[in-house]
Amino acid sequence: MEIHIGHLIKEVFDRQGRRATWLASQLNCNRSNVYSIFKRENIDVETLIKLSRILQHNFFQDIANQMDEKFCLKSLDNMSENLLQDVEKLDTEKVG
Repeated sequence: MEIHIGHLIKEVFDRQGRRATWLASQLNCNRSNVYSIFKRENIDVETLIKLSRILQHNFFQDIANQMDEKFCLKSLDNMSENLLQDVEKLDTEKVG
């Protein structure tokens, strides 16, 4: 799934009922820059950290939640468990 970070930021921004002038003042930029952020498909980490703090929302968690399951820690735990079972099985076969 492709993540459009600008849309995600705009969604959170709209839910909070904020105005572009407010966010512009928080970011020390003008309103047109705020609207430009909403159109971005990607954004640098430093700016996303600023926006997360200003809007008090963890955009990084949103991104993590939308990533493929193979990148999730739960999935990695399952892989580790399966590998351990495979090793035990190989050890049993080797001994027997």
